[in-house]
Amino acid sequence: MITDSADCKCSASADENGRIIVKPRKFAPPAPRTGTPAPEHGNDPTLVHRLAKMEQVSEACRIIGSELDPTEATKSIIKQACNVLNAERATLFIYERATDMLVLKVSEGATDIRVPFGKGIAGTVAATGKAMNISDAYTDPNFDSQYDQRNGYQTKSMLCVPVRNGANNIVGVMQVLNKISVDKKQSFSDEDEEILAIMAAQAGVALHNADTHAVACIARERVKDVLSIIQDMHRDLGFISLMFTISTRVQRFVNSDRCTLYIVDRAKNELWTLQGEVNIRVPLNQGIAGAVAQGNEAINLANAYEDPRFNKDFDQKLGYQTRSILAMPLRNTSGEVIAVMQLINKLDSSGVFSTDDEELLGTFLQIAGPILFNSHSHLTIPSSQTKEEVGTEFTGKSTRGQEIVEMNVISENDEEEA
Repeated sequence: MITDSADCKCSASADENGRIIVKPRKFAPPAPRTGTPAPEHGNDPTLVHRLAKMEQVSEACRIIGSELDPTEATKSIIKQACNVLNAERATLFIYERATDMLVLKVSEGATDIRVPFGKGIAGTVAATGKAMNISDAYTDPNFDSQYDQRNGYQTKSMLCVPVRNGANNIVGVMQVLNKISVDKKQSFSDEDEEILAIMAAQAGVALHNADTHAVACIARERVKDVLSIIQDMHRDLGFISLMFTISTRVQRFVNSDRCTLYIVDRAKNELWTLQGEVNIRVPLNQGIAGAVAQGNEAINLANAYEDPRFNKDFDQKLGYQTRSILAMPLRNTSGEVIAVMQLINKLDSSGVFSTDDEELLGTFLQIAGPILFNSHSHLTIPSSQTKEEVGTEFTGKSTRGQEIVEMNVISENDEEEA
């Protein structure tokens, strides 16, 4: 038998073939030490509480990170923040860079809240990148009580921390409201602040992953839509049907409230479009569409009212509010502008047409332009014998979900209201 030291022992024997078989070591217990014994961790209530809380945080982060849908990821973040921190409510604001606003994506009991960057508690946290732990919200000068009044709620204590992405840029703000505590303590502790910071870091990663996944899915669907439109355009539709197909389908995949396709009439120095049986004409030197036709460049406006080329009087007459506009040229193979595609009011939380919208629509219009030009070459532009109105750049809308077009025409020469 082979024997190791006194502290750890092992033995070996040989089988009938002479092979050595080593048996596992047996470790002797350590010699007793003199002095004060180390405390039993299991009897330390503070440590037990902290370990239990960290396990809860770890499980919450695992759940948050498992969601790939942005909406579900946000809901998960809200729910886990309430559970872990014993809060009545939790809120997640997403920073919308295009509008410089913090947008409330999900909140239990409150909706439709937008906070300017740098304003209010959440806006201040986003601007400074520093957490705010407030025991009495109504004593803080940054607190805006109108949201409480709107939702019939009373905020007492609140804890607010920034949410950052992998590049350490602030992409949102997490806040929890009204601490629920058995000892009647209504404010959030320093430990709560540490925990929410950990959860915010995980939320930043989860939101980035979910957004990346969502963008990929949306891009895939939009490419399918574009390919489908191009296939339809190669069918023998006729020019008017082609105009209608392009307008309605583009409106859907770009997700705008209204969409109009203007054809450039060089002979009359005008833009014209058809809405139902009415031929609408717009001077080529007026409006956003006219500027695109003459400048041969896209125009993307986040706020149409800030651009002097836009005539807001027609909004007032129609009871409509134009906010964002994306207008882009269609060119023939020689690069000459033959038409202008104009979309009004992006239908998402930002309300603004993105650079992705521009790129996708620009790619589609490069293909659509020559097809439209070839179809247009066989068409005689409607003359004055056709029912005709002098129109504006603000035209009718394609009704979403229906294959009809509603006509809203306003004559610039009409001084009387119906």
